[in-house]
Amino acid sequence: MGLAIGLRYARTNDGISFTRHIQAYGLMALVALSAWVLVYFRIGLDGFQGGWQLSAILSKLIVADVFVMIVVLAAAFITQHYYSRLVLIYFAALLIPGLVLVRFLARSLVGFRSHGMTGDRCVILGNGPVAQELARKIASHPELPFQVVGFVFQEETEISSGFSSPLGLPITAVKTLQLLDLLAQQKVKKLIIAMSRLESPEVPKLIAECEKASIQVYLVPRFYDLYLSKAELVEIDGLPLLSLRERNPFRGRAAVKRTTDFILSLGLLLAISPLLLVAALMVYRKKGKVFLVEPRCGKDGIRFGMYRLNVDRHTPNPAGCERFLIRWSLTELPQIWNVLRGDMSLVGPRPESAERLNYYSDWQRQRLKVRGGVTGLAQVHGLREHHSSEDKARFDLQYILNWSLFLDLSLLLQTVWTLLVRGLNPETAAAPSTNFRSERKQYLSREVADANRT
Repeated sequence: MGLAIGLRYARTNDGISFTRHIQAYGLMALVALSAWVLVYFRIGLDGFQGGWQLSAILSKLIVADVFVMIVVLAAAFITQHYYSRLVLIYFAALLIPGLVLVRFLARSLVGFRSHGMTGDRCVILGNGPVAQELARKIASHPELPFQVVGFVFQEETEISSGFSSPLGLPITAVKTLQLLDLLAQQKVKKLIIAMSRLESPEVPKLIAECEKASIQVYLVPRFYDLYLSKAELVEIDGLPLLSLRERNPFRGRAAVKRTTDFILSLGLLLAISPLLLVAALMVYRKKGKVFLVEPRCGKDGIRFGMYRLNVDRHTPNPAGCERFLIRWSLTELPQIWNVLRGDMSLVGPRPESAERLNYYSDWQRQRLKVRGGVTGLAQVHGLREHHSSEDKARFDLQYILNWSLFLDLSLLLQTVWTLLVRGLNPETAAAPSTNFRSERKQYLSREVADANRT
């Protein structure tokens, strides 16, 4: 605020001191600060949530900046205070780069402080998707007191260990007793248990030995996949209980989201109508038929027809105009009409075919509690139609848990960033053929294992 006032009045001869100017804008600063505190905690603007992703941080800060300026202008109108337009413009423009710089310095400071601390070195017990996801999340959060140096996984009846790095070092298999020596050699002080099954007697033996060796043990709950449940730890005379209860969003959520979708999609349709008309003419000249209607499943598994431009997105060598449409995802523009009809939302889990729904697990079906979206959290993280439903469901359920209007606006801005990156990089735009067949095999093997255990 001080810098904005200085830029505005530095070369003027109005005879008013800088202190007087600061006092004149005191109410504006107070209103802006109050609005910022509200939006800060609402959408998590600390710069650490979700790891360091410049697109996500910029999108959130832009949404927050616009919200703060709207509140400031509304307060100025109500109180009949006059503020210089240049001061407001400078303030809004300086806010975003300044806050990005503050977050970058904070992250660098925390990362520098924790780098090389032997007390943070840890291994993860498990090598499944939960263990790998945990390692990725820890790697993106330098502020956490964890530095993953390897994995410990169960092989047959013994515990083996594989210490690996992002460079892919070789895996070394050892016995349980030798593992403690290896952990001591690697100066490991923490053990994180992220296994879905803990029936092996070697696991509690390993935990007991780690406690004797002053290695701190952490435990990921077995029912980790219950994403839509709020977990709380309750202790009764030393006996830990994990309380799970369904999260209840506010009642007006559906109405707010539907109203926002209708207004934004109507504005987007008017804005992109010239581009959509040109793309439709290109497709019509090439194939005659402009649109495709693909069957998809939306909220509660209800089927509907999703619109696309009549372009084969999986062809190995598309023609020039088709390559352009696929590269910039312009084939998906007609889905805005699905949003206006109420079949879809602008932001949400991408709707999938009924065939894929047949192989959903119970926790994957929780993504059907909301309308499918044109874009979503999984899409801004680079996941597309050819990726597995399980990988996308992890992001989709996180979105459902943390939904807010600010989050939707932020994801829309991140989608623009993702499209720019994909369009400017031809390698990321090329989508490989779908691996649904291998995904179905994994589902069938999982079902057989569950049946045998039952």
